Amino acid sequence: TLQRDRIFKNLTRKRQRAMRRRVHQVNGHKFMATYLRQPTYCSHCREFIWTHLGIRSCLFYFLVCTCVVHKRCHHLIVTACTCQNNTNKTDLKVTEQRFGINIPHKFSVHNYKVPTFCDHCGSLLWGIMRQGLQCKICKMNVHIRCQANVAPNCGVNSAELAKTLACMGLQPGSISPNS
Repeated sequence: TLQRDRIFKNLTRKRQRAMRRRVHQVNGHKFMATYLRQPTYCSHCREFIWTHLGIRSCLFYFLVCTCVVHKRCHHLIVTACTCQNNTNKTDLKVTEQRFGINIPHKFSVHNYKVPTFCDHCGSLLWGIMRQGLQCKICKMNVHIRCQANVAPNCGVNSAELAKTLACMGLQPGSISPNS
């Protein structure tokens, strides 16, 4: 019984260390701090995300559409989430007052000669041939699995748009000035 009590005590102690991870909501996106084991690029600023010794606060991972961004970039996301339906009447009223970016991408299958990273999820496009899709207009590179989750913002530099909105005193995803 002593051995059994010891095992039970170890199991309960492990469970006590479990914590709920905080979800950050921006523009319909639900981001969660996480750690990825492979090299990843930020889908907002297109810079490499450096993770040091398992620090989880370096990047945010979007739960539904697998978008990966820096912690410093998650509040700058301009495009609304394409994976969730906003059927709430108050949300519809607010979105009618906003300007909209709805320029769909024109993706086609592409063969990459050099290692290329997905501009949506940030991970490497694997394979020898037909590794992913490339937009004919803006040259955005994505996995075939990420195509359905990409926002319709062809040709729009979302980092510059977020910077311009900040200069005007507006927050991305809202129509009211910063307070």
